Amino acid sequence: MMTPFCETKICRRLSSVRHGVIVLLGTGQHGKTVSMHALLASEPLRDRNVAMINYPKGFVAGNFPSRYRSVRWPEELDDFPRLIHPSRDVVAIDDAAWLVGARDHASRDNKDLQKLLTIASHHELFFILTIQNSSMLDILMMQSQDIYLFHKHMDPLSLEYERPMIKTRQVVANTMLSEYAKANPELHPKGWLYCTTTWEMVYNEPPSWWQPKLSKPYYGVIPG
Repeated sequence: MMTPFCETKICRRLSSVRHGVIVLLGTGQHGKTVSMHALLASEPLRDRNVAMINYPKGFVAGNFPSRYRSVRWPEELDDFPRLIHPSRDVVAIDDAAWLVGARDHASRDNKDLQKLLTIASHHELFFILTIQNSSMLDILMMQSQDIYLFHKHMDPLSLEYERPMIKTRQVVANTMLSEYAKANPELHPKGWLYCTTTWEMVYNEPPSWWQPKLSKPYYGVIPG
């Protein structure tokens, strides 16, 4: 029998803290962005506003609930508190927007992110990130005690280049995700997640307002 998300160990854990870094890991087209918004609508995060980093403002205003807003990653990290509201926001970084702003993995944007994540507890902020491979993030960030790791499906090629410490977890996740989706065809296939923070399979129904186009914020737009 499927356990409602609100009764899972990871939901209870997230509900008991005021800050953290939630990472959704997996290959594109397997529902990372869908699950990100499902988590944002869940009990631990639904009362916070959502700051979508580097998303087009018109796209956010025209497609998302009113608690969502677009925020441009600041030129200087000191400006961050002016753009983000401590204790009241979830900072969401989708890999589509992340890659648009990243010149390389040693870019200032990436370094700023690493610095900010280390002081997230002081601002009582949650970050939620979608990435295709853990190598996109600093290894020290991945080892943080405040990180909560969810897995979506990862294809064989991406898995080949995954970090050893994550690869073993991802192999287990791939098997579990496939088995649960096949055993529950009546449920949305992209609602499944495997959490290796609490080692449990969870299902989180996509929000009622979700549309496939929301996974492509830059469709028809040349990012600048």
